[in-house]
Amino acid sequence: MKKVLLLFIIAPLLMAASLHKYYLSVTDLAYDQDEKSVQMITRLFYDDLEAVLQERYDETILVDATADQEKLDVYLNKYLQKKLVITINGEERKFQFLGKEYEDDYVVCYMEITDVESVDAFLIDNQLLMDLFPDQKNMVHTTIGNNKKSFLLTMGNAKGLLKF
Repeated sequence: MKKVLLLFIIAPLLMAASLHKYYLSVTDLAYDQDEKSVQMITRLFYDDLEAVLQERYDETILVDATADQEKLDVYLNKYLQKKLVITINGEERKFQFLGKEYEDDYVVCYMEITDVESVDAFLIDNQLLMDLFPDQKNMVHTTIGNNKKSFLLTMGNAKGLLKF
């Protein structure tokens, strides 16, 4: 009887723990010396991205293949430019939003910063989705030359700095 009672007490706790959502984005950045550009790929979960775009810009916007893609790209670019800030060699640099793809449960965003002669210092301020989800974590993987480094950025600690 005690085992059954224990099961009824523990099972709901375990189910509640499994329902808790984990908020994570992943950004890969690489400096291409031949192209003189920093190429970025960011993966964001559909539902999280949709929630933040609806909250900030348009309650009717949908993040899926059936949505008005031009309108979505405008909002997505605007949001990315505001929440993903890149500073190279002490100068804040704007990136070009190249487009997006839909994969499984996330949206893959492609961006590029051109005319980068060299990288001596690289600062990333990644606050994507943190304005709506305080538990958001943003993983950033960088490849600059032979140097590879990863950051886990969180609310209150959303910046990562590399110096060469």
